[in-house]
Amino acid sequence: MNPRFESPEIAVLYEFPGVPCRVAALAREGDDAYAVVDVGDEGEPRLHGITVLRGEGGWEAGTDGSGPGWTRTDPAHDLGTATAWGQAPEGTVRVRATLGGDTREMPVARGIYLVAWWRVPRPGAGEPRVDAFRVGDRWVPASPRR
Repeated sequence: MNPRFESPEIAVLYEFPGVPCRVAALAREGDDAYAVVDVGDEGEPRLHGITVLRGEGGWEAGTDGSGPGWTRTDPAHDLGTATAWGQAPEGTVRVRATLGGDTREMPVARGIYLVAWWRVPRPGAGEPRVDAFRVGDRWVPASPRR
């Protein structure tokens, strides 16, 4: 069993012992959290995502990966966390992403975006997807690969 911590941020950083890193983005709802960690050098982000769950005794890091998508967090009900995250174009202040018709807008901080949906079934191919970035006062469509 992994150790438990008082915050999702501490639980995530525990997973990278001896590696200079920072939590670049964090989304949280109830007992679920998702963090995007930057393990790259200054000015050269290398992003890594990780689920975090709160149980008895605190927060525990879960499944990690090198890209956005869907991660099972509730095997009994085959539900998970769906995420869209990455490095935003320069000057981006908000991101818009969609999963199964549910469109969400989130702020972008320090050039990194994260949009999360909690306790959802595995989405179809290509979802979730980033639709657009707000750069200055206008929305710019995202490239199809985001």
